[in-house]
Amino acid sequence: LPSFASTTGNQAMIRGKSVTGIFLWGGLSLITGLPFLAAGIAAYFLSGSLYRGIALTSVLLFAVWYLTGFHGAGVTAVCGVTAAAACRSEFSALRAMFWTAGLTLLSGGLLSLWFPGFMNMNLTDLEPLREVYVSAGMDSGTVDRVFQLIIHFSPGIGAIQLVAGAVTSVFLFRSICRKSGRSPGLPGPIRFSMHWGAAWIPIVCLFTVILAREFPVPDLVERAAGNLLLFMALPYFIQGLQVVILWASRIPGMVFLLIISVVFATPLVAAAILMTGILDTWFDYRKKIENRTERIDNEGSSDKGR
Repeated sequence: LPSFASTTGNQAMIRGKSVTGIFLWGGLSLITGLPFLAAGIAAYFLSGSLYRGIALTSVLLFAVWYLTGFHGAGVTAVCGVTAAAACRSEFSALRAMFWTAGLTLLSGGLLSLWFPGFMNMNLTDLEPLREVYVSAGMDSGTVDRVFQLIIHFSPGIGAIQLVAGAVTSVFLFRSICRKSGRSPGLPGPIRFSMHWGAAWIPIVCLFTVILAREFPVPDLVERAAGNLLLFMALPYFIQGLQVVILWASRIPGMVFLLIISVVFATPLVAAAILMTGILDTWFDYRKKIENRTERIDNEGSSDKGR
C-alpha cells in the first residue's frame, strides 16, 4: 500500500507539473508563432492513433495555412511530424529536439526561397509597424533605419524564431504526453551543451564583421557573417538559461518565475545569460552546481543519521 500510494503521488505530481508546462510552453510557442503552437498539438495527434492523427492534423494544417500562409503550414507539418516520429522511435528528449529544430530550420529556409516567411522579411511586411514606431516617438528616418536593419538581419532573426519555436513545440508536446499519460513521451533529461570548438564560429563571424568596416568585403559575405553571428547567440543563450534554471531549481516556484521573466528580459539580463552560456562551455558551471548540491544533500543526510 505505501508503494502504491507513493507511485500514485508521483504520477499526480508529474501530471500537475505537466499542466503548468502545457500553459507555459503553449504560451511560449504562441509567442514564437502560431505554426509552432499548432506543431506541438499536431505531434500529439500523430503520436497516437495514426489514421485519426492524420485526419486531425490535416484540419489543423488547413487552419494554419488559412491564417499564416503556405510557409507557416509547411513549417508546422515538418515540425509536428518530426517530433511525432521521434516519439514513435523512442528518441530521448534531447535527440528529438535536435532533429526537430534542425529539420524545421532546414524546411523554413528552403520555403523562404519561394514563399514569404520567417527568413525573408521585406519592407512590405514591416510597413504596418511604422505607425507603432512613430507613435512611440521615433521619427520617420529612424524608423527607416530600423527597418533596414531588420531586413538585413532577417535570415538570422528568422532562423532564431524557427529553432526557438521548434524547441518550445517539443516541450509543449512532451508536456501534453505526460498529462495524458501517453508513453514514452520523449523521456530523459535535457542537458544541452555546445562543444568548445563551436566558439570559433562566432569568433570568425565577428572578425569578418569588424574587417568589413575597414576593408572592402563582399556584401553577401558580410551579411552572412552578421546573420550567423546573430543566430549563434541562441544556442549559447539556451545553455546559459539551463545553468540559471539549475541554480534556481532548489527554490520552489523559482524556475517558473525565471522562465517567465526571461520572456520579458531586459537586454542586460539577456546578455548576462548569454555570457553565462559561453563561459559554461569551458567552466561547466552545471557540474559545479550539481556537485555542490550533492555535497549539501550528503551533509544533511549525515546530520539526520546522528
